[in-house]
Amino acid sequence: MIEYFDLRGRHVFVRVWTEYVPSPDPFTLVFIIDNNIITGICWNGELEGAEADVYRFFESLLTACYYFLQLEHPHVQKITKYSREEAEKEGFQLKDEIVVYQVPERSSIYYFCSTKNTVRVYYHNELLEATNCPEYKGKHKGVVEVPLKEFVEDVLKISREYLEKYASVIEKIRLEHGEEPDDYGFLQEFYREVKELYHKKFQSSPYSHRYPQD
Repeated sequence: MIEYFDLRGRHVFVRVWTEYVPSPDPFTLVFIIDNNIITGICWNGELEGAEADVYRFFESLLTACYYFLQLEHPHVQKITKYSREEAEKEGFQLKDEIVVYQVPERSSIYYFCSTKNTVRVYYHNELLEATNCPEYKGKHKGVVEVPLKEFVEDVLKISREYLEKYASVIEKIRLEHGEEPDDYGFLQEFYREVKELYHKKFQSSPYSHRYPQD
C-alpha cells in the first residue's frame, strides 16, 4: 500500500496520506496553492496533513469551478450572498468577487471566490499557526490569486487523476473499515459536467492536451 499520493497542477498541489485513522474524516491531506498552505501544516521541514474527507474535498473543488463557470445562475448568487456574509463575519475583507463559496474544514476555513477572470482564495489555516518552518510562519491567513482559467484547468487535471488512479485506493481502505461506499458515479458525472462548462466558456485551450478525452 502506498504511503501517500501527490496530485499537481500549475498552481494547485494536493498530497493525500492513505493511513486510516477512525474518525468522521479518516484520512489526512495537504492542500497548497502557489506555496500557500490552505489545509495542512509544515513541521520540521516536512508537510503533514490535516484530517479530511477526501471525497468531499474533491467535490468542493469541482463545486467551486461549477459555480465560477455559471456566474449568473440564481443558485450561485444565493450561495454567494450567504457566503459573503459569513466571510465578513470571519473578518475576511473581500473585494469585487462575483462568486463566493465557503469551504469549512476541521482546522481551516477558506472561501473560493472569483471575478470573471480571476480566482481568489481567502483562507485561515489554524493548524498552520503552530508551524516551526520559517518559510510558512505568519502565512496561516491570507489570500492567494490565480487566473480563473488556469485554476479550473488544475482542478480538472487533479480530479481526473484522482478518479482514475487513486479513488479506488481510498475507497478500498474505507470499505475494509466498514464504511459505506461513496457515490463515485456522481463524482465522475460532476467532473464531466464541469469539463463541459469549461470547454463552453474557453472553447479550445492551449492546455487541452493535459486532459485526455473521455
